[in-house]
Amino acid sequence: MKKLSVLSLAFAFVLLTGACTPQPSYNSSSTAPAYQGRNTSISIVDSSERIKLDTKITLSDIIAFAENLTNKMLQSPAFANKKRLPRIVVADIRQNTHDENLRVQDIHDRIIEVLFNSGQVRVVDSSATGFDYIMQSEITDIVTRAPDGQKLVDYTMKIKLFDINGELKGQWSDDLSLFKNR
Repeated sequence: MKKLSVLSLAFAFVLLTGACTPQPSYNSSSTAPAYQGRNTSISIVDSSERIKLDTKITLSDIIAFAENLTNKMLQSPAFANKKRLPRIVVADIRQNTHDENLRVQDIHDRIIEVLFNSGQVRVVDSSATGFDYIMQSEITDIVTRAPDGQKLVDYTMKIKLFDINGELKGQWSDDLSLFKNR
């Protein structure tokens, strides 16, 4: 009887510990194991298969976007081989997107910081009288939906550089696309 109790206890122990150990199962679309627990399933997804869950642009996305575009402008012939540092006024950014929560002042401040830290220009206030360039920026978006319900948002940022006489000296733009599955 004692032997039967010990065997029953050992069998119950094996059943309980075996049930708590995650057992890998393989997803048909991937060779990575998906560990299954009581109510959840976790799997490793290749980064090329990841889907952005929201089409709202984050502040870090748009700031990196603005930094890249500002650096693109600074590498242009308009700023190459200048004998003195050009003085530039950075106008307010025009926000023409569907996202009313987009913080354009933070973007504007980051553009000024990139310009200032580049050592290639002198940033002056809009009230200054002696400047060489005015920089105007605009952010727009286009929202489209595919027949399958997928939402695509294309953000475009443009920078235009004008001299003191209003002559266009350069224009730079870049696109950022975000999408969301239904």
